[in-house]
Amino acid sequence: MISAMGKNAAALIESIDELPPLPSVAARVMNMADDDRTSALDLAQVLSTDQALTAKLIRISNSAYYGFARRVSTVREAVLVLGFKQVRQMAVGASVMNAFGGQKVDDGFDLDLFWGHSIAVAVAAETLAKKTRVAKPEDAFTAGILHDIGRLALRKVMPGEFANAVAMARSGQMSLHAAEALTTGYAHDALGKALGDRWKFPGHLVDAISGHHSSLLTPENSGLSGVVATANRLVLHYHLYCGYELESEVAPVPPDLQAVESHCGGIDHVLERAFSFIEGATGTPERWYAAAG
Repeated sequence: MISAMGKNAAALIESIDELPPLPSVAARVMNMADDDRTSALDLAQVLSTDQALTAKLIRISNSAYYGFARRVSTVREAVLVLGFKQVRQMAVGASVMNAFGGQKVDDGFDLDLFWGHSIAVAVAAETLAKKTRVAKPEDAFTAGILHDIGRLALRKVMPGEFANAVAMARSGQMSLHAAEALTTGYAHDALGKALGDRWKFPGHLVDAISGHHSSLLTPENSGLSGVVATANRLVLHYHLYCGYELESEVAPVPPDLQAVESHCGGIDHVLERAFSFIEGATGTPERWYAAAG
């Protein structure tokens, strides 16, 4: 695992005033998940207070990601048709995408490909959680979307150093994970953990964010953290990198990932579902991975 070279990620996150807060609706929705007294209609009422989020949720509900024959026209209807858990994970995902959505910088880092990677990991993690039953599928999807959130924080607070790391990754010298630790002194998984703590994410989500680059974590021995780490390995194996592309031949799938890919219905199925979710969340995605197009 890449070290943070002795630098305190939590101290860095706490010292930064310009980082966006977790959107209030997303925070309320995450808290509602642990309250047994919360009904589906309570969730719909909270979500309806955010008009932009409401529009995204309706688009996602009607997208090919879910493939319903009937058309959903309100958040309340979406909750009734899709269920509390599905709508909650959609709301958190779309809210976090919104929080960093305006971060357009000419540094070689492609935000569309960042979300492409994140949603692909989320879809694979959700499916793997359903197959293994070691974690809640909705938690796996949410953790998949959030797992690289520390990278956006790092990009915002150390833009010059981060741009250098992206250039190194795009040239094929090393992974972005290794390059960012070299140029900034921080690792995005450590920053993601600190940001999750700041945003008061549940502990199991913070652990999954923190451990997503560990090759030692498996669904069987680490539950949610293992599900997300394994899904991340699968997506990275197919060169669906976080925020950039690298032209090189994909190696044969390692034996331990063959069963994982089979559980997920194949990488093409994962990408098809990920594309559908992004299309619903963003309207018309500007860019997708060339290899997956």
